Formats: sequence, C-alpha cells, structure tokens
Amino acid sequence: MHIQRMQQYFDGIYYIPHPLWHIGTYYLSHLLKVEYGIAASIFTAFLVTLYAMIIYKIAQSLDENKEDYAKWFLITLISLTIGPMFIVSLNSRIYMGPGSPSIWHNVTLLMVKPLALLSVYYTIRFFTSNQLYYSVLAAIVTIVSIFAKPNFIIIFLPALVVFILLKRSFEKRKLLFALVVILFSVASLAYQFTHEFGKGKDSSIIFDFLGVWSIYTPSVTVSVLMALGLPFLITLFNYQSVKKNEYIKFSWLLVLFAFILFACFAEGGERYSDGNFSWSWHLSLSFIYLFTIIEFFKQYFLMPAVVRYSLLAIMLYQVYVGWYFLVEMINGVAFNSSYDSFPFFFG
Repeated sequence: MHIQRMQQYFDGIYYIPHPLWHIGTYYLSHLLKVEYGIAASIFTAFLVTLYAMIIYKIAQSLDENKEDYAKWFLITLISLTIGPMFIVSLNSRIYMGPGSPSIWHNVTLLMVKPLALLSVYYTIRFFTSNQLYYSVLAAIVTIVSIFAKPNFIIIFLPALVVFILLKRSFEKRKLLFALVVILFSVASLAYQFTHEFGKGKDSSIIFDFLGVWSIYTPSVTVSVLMALGLPFLITLFNYQSVKKNEYIKFSWLLVLFAFILFACFAEGGERYSDGNFSWSWHLSLSFIYLFTIIEFFKQYFLMPAVVRYSLLAIMLYQVYVGWYFLVEMINGVAFNSSYDSFPFFFG
C-alpha cells in the first residue's frame, strides 16, 4: 500500500501528509537502481538499526558506569523487542487492545520512532542543562518528526506545556523553545489537516469515547493495565529515584495524552476501524518502557530480591511475547490475529 501510494505521491495524484518514509525509499531506490520493494526493505532495516543505536547511546549516556557495555546491549535488545503482557483468557490478540511498545508492521511508525526518541531525549537534556545546543537539536528533530508521522507531535505538545508548568520552567530560553516548536508544529499540522480532512475529503475526525478501542478488546481497562503494568510497577518500586528522573516523568505525560487521544478520537468514514489515533499510544508505550527499563537496571541491586526478580520475570515473559509476535509476523501471520492457546502463555 505504501509503495503504491509513494509512486502516486511523486506523480502528483495522491497526497501523503507525512511522506518522509516514502521520500527516503523513493530516492534510495533510484540511488541503488533497485525496485521499490527492495529499497523499502533496506530503508526500513536502516531505520530499525538507527533506532537500536539511539537506544544504546541513550542507555549509555544515562549510566554512571561508562563501561557497562553488556547492560546497554541488554537494554537495547529488551526495549526493541518487548511486547505487552499477554493473557489469552483476557484478550486473544497480542497487539490489538493493549497496544505494544514494539511495532513492526507500520513503516511510518518505524520512521518516526528515532526522531521522536531523540526529541524526548534532547528536550529533557535541554531542560536539565539549559544548553542552547540541545534546544536546537530538540527543535529540529521534533519538527521533522511531523513529516514522518504526526502522531508524536500531537502528544508531545501538550506534554511539553504541562511539563513546563509542573517544573515552573519559565526561563526566557525555555519559553522561546516551546513557542518556536509550538508555532512550527501547529502550522504544519494545520496544513496537513486541511489537505487530509478538508472540504471534499472522505475522512473526518470525530469524538468517539472508546469506540475504536473497544472493537479490539473485551475490556479497555484490562488492556491498559496489561500494557502499563510493568512500567508502573518499576515506577512504583523505584519511586524515590523516579522522582528525579525527568525522562520517566515526561514519558508518563506522553502516555497520559496518548491515552486521552486514542480513547476520545477517531477517524470518521471508512477508516474508522483502522484506529489511526492508536499510533500515539504505541509511541508512548515505547518511551515509558525504555526509560523505566533503564531505571530498572540502574536500581537493580538496590531493590529487594523478591521485587527485582519478580519484575525481571515479568519483563522476560513480555520479551518472549514480543519475540513470538515478531516471529509470527515473519512467518506470515497477520498482526491482528487471534490466538486460542500457546506454550507458556497464561490463560
């Protein structure tokens, strides 16, 4: 679908509001003189590799021990592949319903994840250090992310405003950063909105509380608990250190606004059941998992044994779920398939 639309986009007969993946694939295809399908595979593999490298470097930068390479690799592997808690008797779909911190079937989401993660990282670095260098980097990657997939910016902006208010960060430089990002983002989103949902278009945005979400899960409440259980427990049992962790606090704000967005809004028309507002939810899960997993390993030996081993067991089970989900997709099983039973799967 994306490859077909890519050619239509460059032929000027189809509008894509977030064409960054399509542009990258198109020009890579011409550069290497290969078919679009091959270029798409290469470019997407590059994006996944880039995202993994960014995770590794962030884990390294947030670690006081600068030579713990094995731990950074482990954090990268877990964060890249971990799935949601999956209990067959509660929801027969691994991904649909609770969502997942690791998504593989949407190329535009894979496109935005490196940019979004850098946006969060550089933004917090700027607010904690007040260095102009980080504000410039944060502004650039944040604005560029809009053209990869706008689902990140629509939760980033309210999270940024609330973060500033809660931190009382009213210094001129920080307010200027927020103003620049907001103005550029709103202008870009307005342009995308008018061209995607404007007059004469088949789609629209409607208020529909839990309408789409309820299609894919028997209980939204249970699905949310399954999605957020592990990061919540890590936050709870490491509350004193988490209070000082701005990355986790900002990520929880992203989760909050992603929940509101997915729970309250949907696309009208034929794309109603696609759940396109869920992509913000998946992004927020990726970041809250990443930063709480980093915190978990930082505090690993400071937690009581029963706590750390229990959290580790949950984490490893969810990694198993994530790998199972990935292998199933590689074998041609649809991402929205239902399951009756599986080895080691509860329920």
